[in-house]
Amino acid sequence: MRVRLATPADKNLVLRLFDEFSILFHAKDLPSLVGGDIFDEIIKRDDTKIFVAEDKGKLVGLATFYLLPNIRHGWHRGHVEDFFTTATYRGKGVGTQIFTAIKDYCHRNNIKVIKLDSEKDLLASHKFYEKNGGKYTEKMFRFDLE
Repeated sequence: MRVRLATPADKNLVLRLFDEFSILFHAKDLPSLVGGDIFDEIIKRDDTKIFVAEDKGKLVGLATFYLLPNIRHGWHRGHVEDFFTTATYRGKGVGTQIFTAIKDYCHRNNIKVIKLDSEKDLLASHKFYEKNGGKYTEKMFRFDLE
């Protein structure tokens, strides 16, 4: 298994993996139906990356990484969203390998802090983040504008 950055050729595989993620959370939209244009936009950007874990030609995990400038501190920070491993690969170190690749990317690019938000009920995910050095420091709020 290897972790790498997604390419345009990965579009359908990434969207299908996002479908599995969305179904798990009973989302109203399937990314394979609504996310294609956003995938195309992200792949072209320098400040957003999709890290994917690939095993024998199959994508088995992913995380979306956003680079955000921070005026108050005078540096950039990373933000991770949509961190997901397919059901058959959970507990096998895939998430750790993805997170290690993200940390390595940050070290190489002088990114000093990574933040992520997680659904409040995902206790297993919270344990994973803590095991990988994460600390609970903030409370996140969501504002639905529709």
